[in-house]
Amino acid sequence: MAYSSSDGNPTRFLQGQTSDNRSLLLDTFGGEVLTAFHESLLMADKVQKRTLPKGSRSTRFPKVWKATAEYHVAGKEMLGNEIETGEISITIDEILVAHTAIYDLDDILTHFDVRAPFSKELGLALAKVYDKNVARQIVLAARHAADGPFPGGSVITDAALVNTGTINGVDWIDGIRAANKALFEKDVPDEQPRYLAVNWDVFEAIKWAKDASGNYLVLDRNFGVTNTAGGIQGRTEQIQIDNVTIFKTRNLPTTNESADATVYSKYRANYATTTGVLWTPMAVASATLMDVSLETERDVRRLEDFMVAKALAGHGTLRPECAVEFKTA
Repeated sequence: MAYSSSDGNPTRFLQGQTSDNRSLLLDTFGGEVLTAFHESLLMADKVQKRTLPKGSRSTRFPKVWKATAEYHVAGKEMLGNEIETGEISITIDEILVAHTAIYDLDDILTHFDVRAPFSKELGLALAKVYDKNVARQIVLAARHAADGPFPGGSVITDAALVNTGTINGVDWIDGIRAANKALFEKDVPDEQPRYLAVNWDVFEAIKWAKDASGNYLVLDRNFGVTNTAGGIQGRTEQIQIDNVTIFKTRNLPTTNESADATVYSKYRANYATTTGVLWTPMAVASATLMDVSLETERDVRRLEDFMVAKALAGHGTLRPECAVEFKTA
């Protein structure tokens, strides 16, 4: 084709090295899904994790119990005392997907970019289910019975530890101390990080808790001189009490999911009285076979671009003695 002197020769920067003018645009979309997924996870970095090679359906995590010590008797041969060991198998769940389609006419008539917000929502949807499954598994770990020399989890049942209505933050601070005692009595190492997941109302009650004299137990360090009376300079998303990091989440299970078909089968249970969960990273193990990825397809019969974000992972109880469930009576 002949070009006149007035014809331009623009650089098709979205084309890359292919004939598809949207090639690089779709790559960006995939990156946005991945970014939104990882930035939205709260639980993923607070448990044990392992990535599996293709073709695997499960992985095994080792469990090692305590060694024993004794006084040596002169002349007696030491043969080596047994250290109890075990392992836990973590199986992969089904493929988790989030999908949508963009109709050509809507895309043409829209005066703003829809792919960026859509990609973020796909990532957020995957992250929400992932976090919920980890939270469910932590609660299940706390309910796990003892297995041989390995202790079971702990459940603190207290009618005062509510998560709606009138919530007393001091009761929750006492509950944290009780949980720490339970971990201590089961020989959970003190150096392991400890986390407490609660809803917004419980988090705020703990943050604003006062002693009998009306002094703030948590927020005193956040008060400072401001131009507004009663102002608080720091509204942190996490607070720490007795070496336990507390954060608020929407993904804590608090309903009866025993027969909920939208919940993957191994995570179904009755969480109707669950109000919080405290754990260390050794409580639960997660195995990932396929990290978040994106597939797109042009459907010319429907004049739309169809997009699927997907991930493949599974979670299981590793050391139940490292988990504590808070529940009402």
